[in-house]
Parts: sequence; C-alpha cells; structure tokens
Amino acid sequence: MERPLRAVSSPLTVAVLTLLAEKARHPYDMKVTLRERHIAETVKMRGGSLYDTIARLERAGLLTPTETSRAGSRPERTVYAITEAGRKTLRELISEFVGEPINEFPRFVAGLAHLAVLTPAEAAALLRRRADHLAAESERAARELATAAPDLPRVVLLETEYLQRMRDCEIGWLRQTVADIEHGHVAWPEPESPSSPAQEEKRS
Repeated sequence: MERPLRAVSSPLTVAVLTLLAEKARHPYDMKVTLRERHIAETVKMRGGSLYDTIARLERAGLLTPTETSRAGSRPERTVYAITEAGRKTLRELISEFVGEPINEFPRFVAGLAHLAVLTPAEAAALLRRRADHLAAESERAARELATAAPDLPRVVLLETEYLQRMRDCEIGWLRQTVADIEHGHVAWPEPESPSSPAQEEKRS
C-alpha cells in the first residue's frame, strides 16, 4: 500500500534515501557520511532519530534490509538498500522541497513583525546580538567548507553554500538595520501615556 507523501516528508527522510540511492549502507555509515557532508545544517538528528526514520521508511516499503553482519565484538550492523518505491518517493520529495516555495513561518520574521513593542534601543541591541551570533556561525561554516574532504563533489555541499550565502546576506541586513534604527531612520510609534483614573472616568 502506498503511503501518502506527507507521512514520510522530512529532511531526514530525504537524507537517508539519498544516501541509499548511492549505495546500500548501515546506519553508522549513514551517520558518518551525513557528518562529512555537513547535513546537520539542514537536518535535525537527535538521539535515535536516524534509527526511528529508518524503521519508519522500512515500514513504508521505501527501504529494505539486505544483510546483517558483525565485526569482532561490535554490535550487529544491518545494511539497508533503497526500493523502487523509495526511489520514486525520493524524486517526488526533492521536487517538492526544491521547486515549491512555501511559507515556513520562521520565528525571526514573526518577531520582526512586532518589533515596535520594544524601544528602538532594545530592538537595535537584539538585532546586533543576532548578527554577532550569525557572524560566529558564518566563520565556523567557512572553516568547515575550507576543510571539507577534497573528494566530495560540490553538489553534495550546495546546501551548505546556500546557507552560508543566506547567513552573510542576513548579517549585512541586520547591521544596516541596526545603524538605521540608531540614526533615527526607522520611524517608531510614540508610546501611549497611561490614562489616569480621572481621564478614564471622563471618557466613560
């Protein structure tokens, strides 16, 4: 039975199926390869999330175990291979992720929409702090890109390049916006004075 695409639609699903589309692998090999390719920038992997995803994809018929082996005293390792249904689903998911822009309701943009609740000084301080955090991340990512395994083709690092470019663009926008706020170039609503009890009584 075919599973609805949304039931397996996640960045980690795409990462696992992509690795298995290259060759059959065991989970530890997947984890090492994801780390080498800096996929952690786009995929959340906590605790047993990789193993949970593998189990879910196996139940959906998108991958299948091919062999189980043991090396010395190490735990058994099960090797998985992608199925034809898995290849079809992978292509559909990539087409959806890349070709169909959606509003993901980012938390930062939601905060910007209500920035006038703060004073200009408070807003500028928070935007500057965010820019500093992003600058540190940008430096770290640049070092990782510079030391990426030389045999990795650029195509498997495109998402890291993209995130780095987006980060640098945001830093530039944040720094400029902080300067505009501090120089009074961003109009700010005047805070309303609290009404006295007498004024409230007069209005009523």
